[in-house]
Amino acid sequence: MKSIYKFPATKILALPIILSVCFFASLSHAKSMSFEEQVAEILQNHPRVRAAAGTVKSLEEGLRISQKAWFPGLAVTGNMAKEDRDNINPTDDTKLNSSELKFTITQPVYDFGSKSAATTIARLQLDQGKKTLILTKQSIILEIGAAQMGVATAVEKLRYAKKSLSNLIKQTALENIKVQSGAGVSTDVLQAKVQLAGAKARLLASEGQLKTQENRYRTVFGALQNDFLKSRKLKLPVQGVPKTLEGALEIARKNNVQLQTLQDAVSLGNASLVQVKADQIWPKINLIVDQSFKKNVGGTRGRTEELTAKVQLTYNFNLGFSAVNSIDAARANYAVAQRQLDDARRLIDEAVSNAFIGYKQSLENAKLLAEQAGLSAAFLKLARKERKLGKRSLLEILSGETAEINARSDAAEADGARVTSALALLSAMGTLKQNHLILQ
Repeated sequence: MKSIYKFPATKILALPIILSVCFFASLSHAKSMSFEEQVAEILQNHPRVRAAAGTVKSLEEGLRISQKAWFPGLAVTGNMAKEDRDNINPTDDTKLNSSELKFTITQPVYDFGSKSAATTIARLQLDQGKKTLILTKQSIILEIGAAQMGVATAVEKLRYAKKSLSNLIKQTALENIKVQSGAGVSTDVLQAKVQLAGAKARLLASEGQLKTQENRYRTVFGALQNDFLKSRKLKLPVQGVPKTLEGALEIARKNNVQLQTLQDAVSLGNASLVQVKADQIWPKINLIVDQSFKKNVGGTRGRTEELTAKVQLTYNFNLGFSAVNSIDAARANYAVAQRQLDDARRLIDEAVSNAFIGYKQSLENAKLLAEQAGLSAAFLKLARKERKLGKRSLLEILSGETAEINARSDAAEADGARVTSALALLSAMGTLKQNHLILQ
């Protein structure tokens, strides 16, 4: 008779409760973290960072392997066989069961720079891996800054759109009351409704922009997203931005990680050329010690031991002169790396120059648009007073309302562009760091 085990109802009910507690505990932990802690957590556990860190770990082991190439190697060989020898007269034929155990220690003595070049290559590859890790973190820092500013700007623009819509709804209601009481004209009501429809469209666009930015924010922050912190903008990192284009270019030529990686690639090409020459042209010199234990080997009955020590020179040469082709290929790779470095220098100069121009323009643009927003607000305030005195038409008030919301939205966008353009400039120079991300 089969027995079926049934889970108690209390355990079944407890499972979703436990899952819920874990979920809300993770949310509570995320909300309790400061912005700086969030950034540090992302830079520690982001999949791209962990992948780059894993590559560094692998290259570190590769360097250790190359450094141990000068250690002696031990080879153990054993065999058992049946020997049947037909010897020349007068030696008797032999039929023996033989066995042999051989230990061989090979100590590299000299290889004309091959192993040293291999160590240099491994060290350069490790340096490239570490720089790739830095470059990965810089790209993520830039993404964090852009996501934070994008969602904060979208929140601000939505707030302005809602305020404008609320004001236009009130204005439309007032004009309706005036028409019904005989003190207003129907064309004013229609004009108010036209502006109201436009305000609703702007609100819809602002909501769509916010949703888009929130999607990006969730992608970057993941489980660490915080509804309270995401509406706050970042401070402008003026302390790390040079005042002149020449200063920015000088910093980039020294600190740009991509440029440094390509410089390592040139050194790597040179080390590879040295290694190919050592492997293809020059011999290998090794010290070899053999210790053999034999039984009934070679037709000799009984046990024997052999110990030999020798210096061995090994030279492998392809008669088709493939060594020449290998060297030419290594030289071509070295030339390619040098050309890529030269091209990267020009491209980085261009990127830094464009980023610097964009940063300076964003500062001026933000200043002008903030001034425009202030003037629009002042005009609207004064126009509303004059409207009550009969000195302003409704159309002027509605146009002023639209101009103010547009000016405020443009100013908010420009204010965000100041920060993102500064971060982009720091990234192009290769100096972008975590401490450049500070909330206002």
